[in-house]
Amino acid sequence: MTDVSQQSFHDILQDKMNQFRTASTLRKFQISTQSDTIFVNLNYLAELSEYFHILRTGAYTEKNNERVNLDDVFMEELVVFLSYVCPDGFNFDRTINNKNILPLVYFSDRLVFPWIKQEIRKYLKSEDFNNEQYETELLIDLCYMLQTQSYPSDDIDSVYKKIALLSETKMVDKAIAEVPDNALRSLLNEKIIKFRPYTHQPRPQTFFDWDDTYSHLYM
Repeated sequence: MTDVSQQSFHDILQDKMNQFRTASTLRKFQISTQSDTIFVNLNYLAELSEYFHILRTGAYTEKNNERVNLDDVFMEELVVFLSYVCPDGFNFDRTINNKNILPLVYFSDRLVFPWIKQEIRKYLKSEDFNNEQYETELLIDLCYMLQTQSYPSDDIDSVYKKIALLSETKMVDKAIAEVPDNALRSLLNEKIIKFRPYTHQPRPQTFFDWDDTYSHLYM
């Protein structure tokens, strides 16, 4: 990823954060995060998420106060997720890529957006995912999250195959070593080795003469 595209992403994200920081006629419901407070349209989200549907229809304090606390998440990551879910004006950008995949995986599970999980599964099996450049650490983090959220094995295998093709095996080993769960760390190693392509190493040329050796041994 070039510096220009990285800068463009951060500029767009900053605009989105400023937008969600501001309440509007439709965006009145507050979500307090670890770093800031944003405003969302609860009625809209309740149509898409079981979590927000319960908040909207149940007799909860959050509904009466028009506020929920998610103080263990960062605003930036939540805004990346909401930018996928919510329209910009009257247009949607439902592109999944290496910039938003982790927030999508995490929040679709935590906030119960089953349809986003389906879109993630489609993406992981697509040529878009297969051809897109990913950093090593990001792929390992993605495997870890997909495993902990019990995604089907055939969905996660596409990520393992992508990791197995990386040439910098030391970077892969280093990233796996950072995984906190011993069992998952072992599983990651096993899966990656399984999908790593076999490279044939030609045997060194020898000048072994069986007849000559045989004659020396038995004379």
